[in-house]
Amino acid sequence: MKKLSFSFLVLCLTASFSYAQSSADQLIEDALSTWDKHVALNALMLNGIKEEYLSDKSASGGRNVGEQFAHLHEVRVMWLSQLAADKVKGLDNKIDAQESLRKEYLTEAMTASDKVVREVLKEALKNGTRFGEMSATRFLGYLISHESHTRGQVILAMKQSDHPLPPQVTYGIWEW
Repeated sequence: MKKLSFSFLVLCLTASFSYAQSSADQLIEDALSTWDKHVALNALMLNGIKEEYLSDKSASGGRNVGEQFAHLHEVRVMWLSQLAADKVKGLDNKIDAQESLRKEYLTEAMTASDKVVREVLKEALKNGTRFGEMSATRFLGYLISHESHTRGQVILAMKQSDHPLPPQVTYGIWEW
């Protein structure tokens, strides 16, 4: 009976560890897929804007639409330079006023920082790395919150400039 009980205990512990590991792996994949979807929504929005409208500003001023996208990229690079300096080589850390009016340049910059953020998040989620006071999951939440706020500013600037985004964009950003 003791032999059976010990074997059963080992089997249960092994199964529990395996289940816990697969659950952890699934949570990591879910977090990364959340980042991927967020990135796709940013791309949907940028792709839905005519290049000549990148200079649009909201009635209250501030950054123009192109500068808003440049800001997203620059904030990512700022964080990445503190968290994984070796991975930001080649990323533009300051998109100038002229570059921010070029849709192709913004798309390339955003795509490059999208990939580095994903890589850093994946490593941090697997290793339990913290970013100061933030866990990797909380950092992901910060990035998505900040960038979603900025998307709202872009929508407002476009609307106030009489260049509203097409419905497939304004409704599409809610299709998670």
